[in-house]
Amino acid sequence: MADMTRHRLITALALALCLLSLTACGPEGAQQTSEQTTAPATATPSPTKLTPGQGSFPDPTTVERADVEATAETAALMLHSWDTATDRTQTAAAIRTKPLMSEDWAANQVEPERNGNQAAWLEPAEHQAYSAPGLVPAVGDVSRDVATDRAIRAYDLTWQWISRDGHEIEATGQRQVVIYLEKHNGHWDVVGHQTHDMGTSK
Repeated sequence: MADMTRHRLITALALALCLLSLTACGPEGAQQTSEQTTAPATATPSPTKLTPGQGSFPDPTTVERADVEATAETAALMLHSWDTATDRTQTAAAIRTKPLMSEDWAANQVEPERNGNQAAWLEPAEHQAYSAPGLVPAVGDVSRDVATDRAIRAYDLTWQWISRDGHEIEATGQRQVVIYLEKHNGHWDVVGHQTHDMGTSK
């Protein structure tokens, strides 16, 4: 009888000590305590990286390079596809056009220190706007096939600005662009281009 009383007393003391202890009894309690003390703080989510033109800009990798018209038109549009939220200067568009260019002409596409058209970008930049260009063949005899492997194409470009915040930007732009092309190994390369501003409306 004394042994049974002693056994019950020891069991009761053990339970009491377990309940009063600051650390939980058993392996599960110990694991929870460890996880709570070592769990890292919640990380601050990084800002979403913006895609130039919200994915609306032409993709040079999809161009049929054996087609001189497709190559020239896509190059002309890409040269006027700007995003004020991701581009530091207008030349950023020309750099994106490099896959359509010859190695020599691509090497000439270097961003300047300042944006040459910064004033026209002020309102679009306030609303993280990007350009939406369109083109038509230029009137006149500038566009021509110089030889079987050389061609010139001229276009009249117009563009409007699309803002990311829904703000309507009235300013639009007009420019004429001349694209010089040469054919190498069955596909056309842009070997030069010239642009001439035709004004901006507001």
